[in-house]
Amino acid sequence: MKKVFMLAVALMCVVRGGNAAALTGLYQTIDDKTNLPKSVVALYEYADGDDTELAGRIVALYGADGKISETIANPVRVADKIKGAPKFVGLDIIWDMEWDADDNRYEDGKIMDPTSGKVYSSVIWSDAPGALNVRGKIGPIGRTQKWRALSASDTPAALKDIDTSKWTPNTGK
Repeated sequence: MKKVFMLAVALMCVVRGGNAAALTGLYQTIDDKTNLPKSVVALYEYADGDDTELAGRIVALYGADGKISETIANPVRVADKIKGAPKFVGLDIIWDMEWDADDNRYEDGKIMDPTSGKVYSSVIWSDAPGALNVRGKIGPIGRTQKWRALSASDTPAALKDIDTSKWTPNTGK
């Protein structure tokens, strides 16, 4: 009986730990006001000392017509509220997110509103396949957005071969 219990605990740890990496990939963000696609963000893991953390970089922007207008290969629009006025595409808007296996989510990181340059605490979790809840907050007050995972068939050709393995956060801060 003791062996069965230990095996069950070990399996729960593996399943929970496995969910962390499952959140990496490309996600479509939706504009809160228009309900139209706004950007594509690549969530990726990076080493921070001995820790592995999650960050998110804008890799594409949609135009008013609902089609991708900029990618990492051709950034145009400037984030003028951020120090150094970097391009929106190529800017990390999420960083320092640590996996909390007990709560089954990333937390203790930061998220930036790239249009204002304001930085908030953040929590990221998934409660449905292919969807993320991304919350920016100050204390208990905040706002949660739903992001949609891009499937291979929905991913624009310009984004299919992005290699995030050597990325580290580029926040402009």
